[in-house]
Amino acid sequence: MAKFLFAICAVVISTGFYVRPGAATCARPPGFKDTPHPAVAPADRLVSHSEDIIIDRPLALALSAADKPLQNALQHPNSLPGVAGEVSLTNGEFGMPGSRRLVCLSDGSTLEEQALVREQDSHSYRFRYVVWNYTTVKARPIVYGVGEFLYSRLDDGSTRVHWTYAFELNRHRFPGYLGSVGDFLFRVGFLDRQYAEMMRETLKGLKTDAESGKVVDRR
Repeated sequence: MAKFLFAICAVVISTGFYVRPGAATCARPPGFKDTPHPAVAPADRLVSHSEDIIIDRPLALALSAADKPLQNALQHPNSLPGVAGEVSLTNGEFGMPGSRRLVCLSDGSTLEEQALVREQDSHSYRFRYVVWNYTTVKARPIVYGVGEFLYSRLDDGSTRVHWTYAFELNRHRFPGYLGSVGDFLFRVGFLDRQYAEMMRETLKGLKTDAESGKVVDRR
């Protein structure tokens, strides 16, 4: 069971960052079909995990730290594959609501991603996205994943980043058919372990980049 859940983690990675396309090779696999994303269920039906970090920089500079190719933004543990590249499936850069991209992973699999919500004002930034259409059979227990970033300006001039990732499990396959027990197994066997580690390391990378002085406000 543990090995099965561990295998799932190798095919569900995508940060959803609003970033510029990378130069790495990524192409639509033979027979690829760009399908509509599944309807996103209410939060209480999903298995979720959240991570927070405080970046000691203003909101605009904190956001600029994510403006880089996806494969460079994602900090993945050695147990998980990295991002090899991405291909836009719609006009323009990924990030505007409705924009979609194909993400290629280093294990040879692909997944599809669509931006759902992108809102920004002087106090906050919200970005929500959905990931689906996994190509490997290892992801058969998962219907889709949905992520959300919320950047909030704090009174002291720093920025809080809250990242939530949630999954809809297939209720006709293991572990989803076990109901709440299956959700628990998925959470403790994967989401709160390898995936949580990836989320924490990615947020630490954003913090380091933003606070290093290497990024500039381009917004």
